[in-house]
Amino acid sequence: MVKLKSNDQAKKLGAIVTLLDIPVIVSPHKSLNSSIGVIRSRDLRCCSEEMVEELRGVAHARPIKVRRVEDKIQTDTVFLTFDSPKPPSRIRAG
Repeated sequence: MVKLKSNDQAKKLGAIVTLLDIPVIVSPHKSLNSSIGVIRSRDLRCCSEEMVEELRGVAHARPIKVRRVEDKIQTDTVFLTFDSPKPPSRIRAG
């Protein structure tokens, strides 16, 4: 594992295919390069997961659903997985 200081370094490292004539594969670490946040908004209740995932920096969205009798009802709370080690301080949508 290699820790880099900039995106430029990551791009250069990602372009490497051999190291001392040994073939290598360079890929970002899956869990260390992401973060999770929780947001609440009444406006998100009617949005699909795909619509929420279109927000800038969001890699995955999982709405929280509650069970009422036999139906699952979507709440206004969504878990967001961001493609950065720290979640953003704010989200802008619409």
